[in-house]
Amino acid sequence: MIVSTDKTLIAMIEKKDVFLDLIDYLDEQQEGGEVPLSFYYERVRRAIQSVEQERDQKRLRQTLDIDNLAHSGLLMEVDRHRSVMVFQPFVIEMFRHFDRSRLRELSSEQLEVLRSDLNNSLKRLQECHILQGDEEFEQVLVVLFERLRNAHARIKQNVLSLQGQADHLSKVVEEQDIADLEQTLKAKKALEEINQIYQKHVLPTLQFLNEREQIKTGFPALTAVEEIATTLQKAGMPSVSQRVLYAKNSIRAYAKDIEAIRKTLERYVRQSARQRHQYDCIESIFNKLRDEVLTLHDGKLNSKYLDSRLDVFNYGKIFAGLKKMRFDARLEWGDINHAQCFDEHLRVALPKLRKNQESELARLDRQNDDRYQQEQLLMRRKQHIQVLMESCEITQDETDVHQHIHGYLTERLDDYALPDLLEGLGWLRSRLDTPLKPRFSLNRIRYQGHCLEYFPLALKGMTHD
Repeated sequence: MIVSTDKTLIAMIEKKDVFLDLIDYLDEQQEGGEVPLSFYYERVRRAIQSVEQERDQKRLRQTLDIDNLAHSGLLMEVDRHRSVMVFQPFVIEMFRHFDRSRLRELSSEQLEVLRSDLNNSLKRLQECHILQGDEEFEQVLVVLFERLRNAHARIKQNVLSLQGQADHLSKVVEEQDIADLEQTLKAKKALEEINQIYQKHVLPTLQFLNEREQIKTGFPALTAVEEIATTLQKAGMPSVSQRVLYAKNSIRAYAKDIEAIRKTLERYVRQSARQRHQYDCIESIFNKLRDEVLTLHDGKLNSKYLDSRLDVFNYGKIFAGLKKMRFDARLEWGDINHAQCFDEHLRVALPKLRKNQESELARLDRQNDDRYQQEQLLMRRKQHIQVLMESCEITQDETDVHQHIHGYLTERLDDYALPDLLEGLGWLRSRLDTPLKPRFSLNRIRYQGHCLEYFPLALKGMTHD
């Protein structure tokens, strides 16, 4: 019996646990999208057994039957010889969105594919004849907006997945009980996963969203989109150019979320590195001590104690206090309860140690906050310079572009300094269609106690001075 596609999807969503198990299997195996038929039948059988009415069981069996899924267009492939099936990608992605922790992060390779697609669209746009109604141009435009929507959707999904992973893993680390070995092992594994996510997903995503990233071939993704919008604007299509800029800004808006995730995870990345360093130090000292002990195993039985003057006992004072202490035999200890004294020592000393540790962590957090604020101020200043340089006009007979930008920014930029001139020059270069020509002479600009030496640049070639 064939069930309509809409009713099939409703039944699948009602029994979403079946398909969430399939997603977990696919993520664990990492062998593509092939699901063994036996695995699928087992999960469906459990779902059917959870239904009480026999009539409902029969309906569910017919709905989740493989032939019905294939007829509804929800399967991409069914290979009965190999006993595997492959769902349509949109089906798997739909169920991933029911649980944020099952969303997939973007790797550097996947981000590179998105960047290459946008650069290819820029290249195709520059090669074709830009004219409203031209068939080739219309096709290029359709593919362009498909790629922009795809990039937007993938980046959004990436951010949601990273936020879910960061919240879950940080909670595992923060709530661990150091007296519980199982929780300690879970926290250690969580720190390893945090480091992996930070290196393989968070940093590549920040690079993808960085418009000034140094790329060997082509442009950064958002810079390519900016170039597309500029090309369309020059071709007399401001409305289409504006749509492209809206898409670019929508993608760039996620940079703030990724930066917040980076800031959250960076603390745990440092913690993981510190713990690995501590472990390596302890293991190194243990191995040195073990080597010294093995020297006593010579069969002569001359000595069973290590010399307290060995270097291993002095290394970092780690084993200070292990050597034998001798006391005067006339010393009277009395009836002192040493266990009680030791408990009192711990009662006084431990809070101090915890307070010192908390103050150190608070200091590190303040440093991160200060650095983040400085980075934000620097980013806003660069954006302001970019906006100013978009209105900076250079005439064809200008022989010293540096001096022109210097005068232009001095009048319009608060707290102007000479490094701002170089930033403005970079934005100006990105606007120009032809490269600036250097002159073979050395000029100087002195401003606020600083001096900039440079070769003058002009819009067209100049004769030797």
